[in-house]
Amino acid sequence: MTFRQILIAINVAAVLAIIGIVVARVINVRRNPETTPPQNRVEFLEDPDLEGRRLERSLGWSLVFVVVIAVSLPLYFLFEPSRQSSAEEAFDERAVERGATFYANESMPEYDATVSLLCANCHGSDLGGGSAPFVLTSEDPECDPLAEPSADRPQCLPQSVTWAAPALDTVLLRYSEEEVREIIVYGRPGTPMPAWGIESDKGVLNEQGISDIVAFLESEQLSPEEAREQSTEALERYPEQSAQAVESAQTALSDARAALAADPDDESLQENVTVAEADLAWARERQSEAEAASEGERLFQLNCARCHTKNWSILDPTTAPRFPWLEPGPSGGGAFGPNLTNGATLRQFPGQNGSVLQFDWVAFGAERGDQYGARGVASGRMPHFSEILTDEQIESIVAYERGL
Repeated sequence: MTFRQILIAINVAAVLAIIGIVVARVINVRRNPETTPPQNRVEFLEDPDLEGRRLERSLGWSLVFVVVIAVSLPLYFLFEPSRQSSAEEAFDERAVERGATFYANESMPEYDATVSLLCANCHGSDLGGGSAPFVLTSEDPECDPLAEPSADRPQCLPQSVTWAAPALDTVLLRYSEEEVREIIVYGRPGTPMPAWGIESDKGVLNEQGISDIVAFLESEQLSPEEAREQSTEALERYPEQSAQAVESAQTALSDARAALAADPDDESLQENVTVAEADLAWARERQSEAEAASEGERLFQLNCARCHTKNWSILDPTTAPRFPWLEPGPSGGGAFGPNLTNGATLRQFPGQNGSVLQFDWVAFGAERGDQYGARGVASGRMPHFSEILTDEQIESIVAYERGL
């Protein structure tokens, strides 16, 4: 039995005793309805009687209570720090439990249909990342954004895409707690990440709810060593993923050709073959690029491209984009984050010390409002990578960006 449970038991016993005394007094009054004179009008014992056994019993009980107080106060002082620590731990545990319920989806035991926000649908039940459906509107200059959508101009129709949602088991290694809170409250405009905080006038979570989700994320974070090991493994698997995409596209093409051979007159099957051939060519092109990429470029694509390369988050190496505006933009050409091409990083981090300043920016970031580089002012959106990448890997990214 814990100290908290003992205190609860003592309080319950005290309440029951008080209730018993009150009930007994009420019953006694009903049994003896005669009125009795007030205590100050009743003659009490004589001095010899008061100073006998009665006084000794009173003094004895006084001594007992003094001893109880003398012993309990030091014990209270001894146990109070641990009690406070236990209370804080219990509060944190309850916050994590509430945050897990907010995060959960139907596949998780913490799921509650009336409370859960289904974050796991996008970020994975293990917080390892996943995908989210999203609708992009055309950026083709020939498309009138005010015109009614028409099937006659399919390149102008909004397109449903699959957006790669980031892993959250390292999010507090990449952002400060304050930055994570802001992302949850205000979301990420232009992405599937909605605003969840009441403060944004768009969400449903108050400050306590936001804190609960952050507490849950904090409880699930990898250690820096585990995160660096995970990043290194992802780097090593990068070419294999491109090869697997080619195999998948080849299988899809074989299936499409087999279906066409069974029914050569079906025009839709011929169209499927044409699409599958385009997808295979796309997958092979991605494989060639992956094999030719330097370590810095691969690390950039794994960690930086989702913010600094247009449409990188919707890139599917097995499926060719159906319209040009859905294709990925130039590497480092800018998206949610700024454009890094045409010498932008050399101007932002100039001179012989520029590589060192850029390394610090990528590795450690800067507090919101602080200056970085030559003219930059930190906004809190740039993650820092010192706890998920090695120094050598960050140096490779810096060298690649400075070559853009």
